[in-house]
Amino acid sequence: MTELIGGFRAVLAGARAAVPVAIGYAGIGFAAGVVGAQAGLSPAEVTLLSLILFAGSAQFVFAELYVGAPITLFVTVFLINLRHLLYATAFAPRVRGIGAPGRFWIGAQLTDETFSLATSLLPGAVPSAAWMIALQMTAYLSWAGGNLAGAVTGGAAGTIGWLGVDFALAAMFAALLMLQVNGPARQRLAMTAVAAIAAGTMVTLELWHPHPLNLLVATGVAATAGVALFPSLARGPAEKPA
Repeated sequence: MTELIGGFRAVLAGARAAVPVAIGYAGIGFAAGVVGAQAGLSPAEVTLLSLILFAGSAQFVFAELYVGAPITLFVTVFLINLRHLLYATAFAPRVRGIGAPGRFWIGAQLTDETFSLATSLLPGAVPSAAWMIALQMTAYLSWAGGNLAGAVTGGAAGTIGWLGVDFALAAMFAALLMLQVNGPARQRLAMTAVAAIAAGTMVTLELWHPHPLNLLVATGVAATAGVALFPSLARGPAEKPA
């Protein structure tokens, strides 16, 4: 009984922690649902896509490209989502005490926002699989629900543009950034350095040869530089030597 109570509390805590992300996902998911509906997808297809893909930028791209060549769609979505491998690799040390099924689920459900939120809230290892899965499932269901609402609303969504749902994703990232900015001085220094490297790389590439893949290259360069310059932060507290 004690384990059940503890697990239930972990689920509630994880769900509460996900509220900021869930609110943002509902807004941007609504916008994604509208785009999908206007591209010709039915509400059922939009919802199924959100449940399977669970990636905002990739879903917007899917809505634009799904009527074209399948190989183009597949490669584009794959490249856009390739960054999730970096998230899973960086997050792996925090879930070493969790069983394989839990680690698999957590890795598969990581997104930009849940990764950022979890690493901001946790000083070290994930307290339990229940906490992390509840956080991710809350965000997941909010995203799917937003997609369904947007798809059902469809063309009528243009009349409520004043609500600012298109700004929901940017606002959510700004809020998550503040959690990082308020961290330790060394963490703030690392963030500043990585951001500067990413910006410098992106600007250089765009001036040399503008291309959509430049963002992926800049991300990879900045992430690699961050790990090389700040290895202790990259490992996380759980991996620091005794």
